[in-house]
Amino acid sequence: IFRRADKNDDGKLSFEEFKNYFADGILSLEELWELFSGIDRHHSDNVDTEKLCDYFSAYLGEYRNVLSALEALNSAVLAAMDKTKL
Repeated sequence: IFRRADKNDDGKLSFEEFKNYFADGILSLEELWELFSGIDRHHSDNVDTEKLCDYFSAYLGEYRNVLSALEALNSAVLAAMDKTKL
């Protein structure tokens, strides 16, 4: 999901990419910056997608099972599509 936010495909999100992806009118620019800074603990001005996933995984609750099932389904569909191509 977060790879879609990575517009330049470098495996990490700049604050600009983060802001563009997460700006939904609920959080202010300052709140988005606080969230980004909280995730970017090394102050690299970038958040890699793995770090982002790790951060949000702590808040998934019951959705963890749903997303896990979707990931398994996606893998099965991709495998079937690869087999069909042959």
